[in-house]
Amino acid sequence: MKALWQRIPFTYQLIGAFAIATLCAIVIVYAFADWSIQERFRTYRARAATLQARPLQRFLTSYYYRFGSWEGLSDVLNPQLQELPPLEQPLIIADATGLVFISSDPKLLGRKLSERDLAAGVPIRVGAERVGTLIMAVPAGTFNPLEQEFSQSIHDSILLAGGVALVIALGLGVLFVRRLARPLEELRAAAEQIAQGNPPPRVHITSNDELGRLGETFNQMAESLQRSEKLRRQLILDIAHELRNPLMIQQSHLELLLDNVVPPTPQQLQTIYEQNLLLGRLVRDLQLLALADAGELQILCTPTPLGELLRGIVAQVEPTLAEKRLRLEAEIADDLPTLSIDRQRIEQVLLNILDNACRYTPPGGTIKLSAYRENRVVHVSVLDQGPGIAPEDLPHLFERFYRGDKSRARASGGTGLGLAIAKALIEAHGGRIWAENAPEGGARFHFTLPVTQSLSQEH
Repeated sequence: MKALWQRIPFTYQLIGAFAIATLCAIVIVYAFADWSIQERFRTYRARAATLQARPLQRFLTSYYYRFGSWEGLSDVLNPQLQELPPLEQPLIIADATGLVFISSDPKLLGRKLSERDLAAGVPIRVGAERVGTLIMAVPAGTFNPLEQEFSQSIHDSILLAGGVALVIALGLGVLFVRRLARPLEELRAAAEQIAQGNPPPRVHITSNDELGRLGETFNQMAESLQRSEKLRRQLILDIAHELRNPLMIQQSHLELLLDNVVPPTPQQLQTIYEQNLLLGRLVRDLQLLALADAGELQILCTPTPLGELLRGIVAQVEPTLAEKRLRLEAEIADDLPTLSIDRQRIEQVLLNILDNACRYTPPGGTIKLSAYRENRVVHVSVLDQGPGIAPEDLPHLFERFYRGDKSRARASGGTGLGLAIAKALIEAHGGRIWAENAPEGGARFHFTLPVTQSLSQEH
């Protein structure tokens, strides 16, 4: 049964659910109305019986007043009671003590009634004295023809109203299901287009409810997929381009040597070796980024005095900068804490940023390195004296193979992976990295590293 239900289209499942829910409601309402009508009729008949008891009550009151007792009454009434039609409950007359002396059911004669039974009866009073109690019977069996006709008309009205309600519910259900199924069908068709490898389509959003938000989320997902596909294709093209250049250089030199066009020289071998190193570095960089994307990048954190690390990097790069007629100014706070970091990875990040600043700072310029503690992080920044970063390039600086200066040669521009690697390494440490244009000119790169409580206290 479950498998059969699952094979039914979703639209028909909803319509069927509406129909079943409506039918259940009609059945419940019909059953409750029928029970309520029966109870109301019983109450009505009991009250009618009470009203019918008034003449008999007056007769009994007159009898007791006339004779001063109930003596002889049973001889008059009991034979007549035996001739009555079947009753739901017997007609009973009890004396002042609650003892039954007249009843349509001979078995009850001589029985004493309870206080509850007496309270339900009609009292017979002579003056202020209660001399007896009359319990009027209600006829048993079905209703009389008039009552049956009225009851049947109520039932027919309920069934008619239920049928109308069912038709209206099904009509509204069909409209609702069509409104619900249309965007779902559009989402299904759009998802099928994506599954077939076609460009991600967009769905039309016509409401602000859950379906509208679902459509909006789907469109955002489609845009993200399209953007990711574009980046993937661009990444493949960039990788192919980066690999092709050193491979072509090596191939041309090797062909010259193999064809004996030129004799092998140390300079040619050096060129081939350098291009091979470039290929190796590019492959290692791509492998590092792939590990970062997969969440498998190994970060070997050890307690490291950050001030000592930064001063060591400054001493390492100053000779290279001096050869390029560049000056490095370092403002490293003395109270920098000991951090739990991967020393080599942070060195790699800072060297990448300094290398980037070195390429853009003109000869005779100054690169400024600053580091200080700010609440729960250590803030490190590098400022160059280059031309700055175009506003349209700022959001893309840390993308792979991205270069803001399209005219810059590959030889001077590296592989285009340095900043992407720096971003992956800083985020792996739980930090943040970004870039901005400094008010005084040039570009400033920032990154932060979190300060752990235990190491901060030790420092």
